[in-house]
Amino acid sequence: MEKDNIYAKVTDYIRENDLIHPGDTIVEGISGGADSVCLFLMLEELKKEIDFNTVAVHVHHGIRKKTADKDQKFVEKLCASKGVELKSYKKDIPLICKITKESEEECGRRIRYELFDEVCSLYDNAKIAVAHHMNDQAETILFRMIRGSGIKGLTGMEAKRDNIIRPLLCLKREEIEQYLEEVEQDYRTDETNGTLEYSRNYIRKKIMPKLEGVRQNAVEHINALSSEAAEVNVFMEKKAAELLEEAGKEADSKYITKGLTKKYKADVLSQAEPILLKFAVRGLITQSGVSIKDVTRSHIDSLCELITKQGSGEIHLPRRVTVVKESGIVYIKPREDFEADIQEIPGEKIQGVQPAPAVSMPVANLPDIPEQHPVVVPVEHNKRETAAPDFKFYIPVAGVGEYALPDGDTVTCRILDEFDRDAIPDDTYTKWMDYAKMTGDLVLRTRKTGDYLVINKKGNEGNLKNYMINEKIPKSERNEVPLLACGSKIFWVIGHRISEDVKVTENTEKVIEFVYKRGEEDG
Repeated sequence: MEKDNIYAKVTDYIRENDLIHPGDTIVEGISGGADSVCLFLMLEELKKEIDFNTVAVHVHHGIRKKTADKDQKFVEKLCASKGVELKSYKKDIPLICKITKESEEECGRRIRYELFDEVCSLYDNAKIAVAHHMNDQAETILFRMIRGSGIKGLTGMEAKRDNIIRPLLCLKREEIEQYLEEVEQDYRTDETNGTLEYSRNYIRKKIMPKLEGVRQNAVEHINALSSEAAEVNVFMEKKAAELLEEAGKEADSKYITKGLTKKYKADVLSQAEPILLKFAVRGLITQSGVSIKDVTRSHIDSLCELITKQGSGEIHLPRRVTVVKESGIVYIKPREDFEADIQEIPGEKIQGVQPAPAVSMPVANLPDIPEQHPVVVPVEHNKRETAAPDFKFYIPVAGVGEYALPDGDTVTCRILDEFDRDAIPDDTYTKWMDYAKMTGDLVLRTRKTGDYLVINKKGNEGNLKNYMINEKIPKSERNEVPLLACGSKIFWVIGHRISEDVKVTENTEKVIEFVYKRGEEDG
């Protein structure tokens, strides 16, 4: 029978995409419509083959009143006939929309998924199953195309994303209705599905029939395009990540910036193919904590133009996130009043400079900040020009490993996830520091004007020059003392003290250890 072939098509799709495992609890949304009823019946049949549990969730949206009441009773009767637990909710979507200013379509979807998540939290190994099918996929792709989505938008809905599964994405609407007819199962019809006020309904009722009139297999072809777009997107995102990594390493090797965790060399990005640069920009936006769904094509184009054109500037993204291009590097501004204090690392004049290790230090997440409209703002050049300090050596610390100083001495860095607070070394040349407090770009160097360190638990700062005088370090040796620094802040005067604010405390969760060894020492 045809229904057996349709069922086999779905079960094969579930296995191919690894959607359901023994021991899972499947939280299935059921409205009473054909799609959700088909999913409900197929999952009940599949339970005979795979040992998993199902919980049905029905949401009364308070929009259609009496017909919605009948939908709820229909679902209750269906679940009872199969012995499936039902959790039913009633929400006044029109009233919520007046408060949130959302459309009923958007609000209803958001409320449904919030309730699905709430039910999932009650069970182990819980997944949300929704009844999207091939026609829904085609409509989604057309909607995104009209809205102005890029290649990623063409990928459509995935069979599995996070804890959401879509077992019916392999079926067309006609197959779903045919299956229900053959198993003699009735279903409810939502009269709002015919309302053309909703964008999706217009695409479904007006556009899709015309496309299928031009080409009978239009739905299948759109879904095939979506699958290919997904493969292209995965490949391009991988290449974009590699480009960002290369631009980041180049920036780290040539610039030091106070308070910046990530930065990218603009000319490395700008040399990429335009389409690859767009993907890299999307990756940069994602790093900032802004969802790609919240940005427009104009955001992407403006950022690409900022990177490739001469000069400096800013692009403001939603959630008050700002991307800045300044002094040849691109970075995400941590806060509104932030000033990067960008300094170019001296090149051949400095002895002992070595490439940064491949393993980068973990960085702090950016704060969650509210939305703001996009705007391009020029950046004024810093009027205060300072000459590069005449360091004896200047070695960026970009990861764990051993760093050689010019005179043969070495400094070794490692991370301790497990440590004994009672075993903090009192060795002059081995220091433990609180990893979480070691923010910014670390560097091994000699001193410069303006260096300081935190001298007590109150956070008071002391001038490095005064500290060296008090420690009776001979004037002739002060320019030779190796320092671990971030900008002008000194974390460790090697051979002497560390900054008070980075000491290990009872709240320290991870330690960063630095060990200094003289060149003549053995092992």
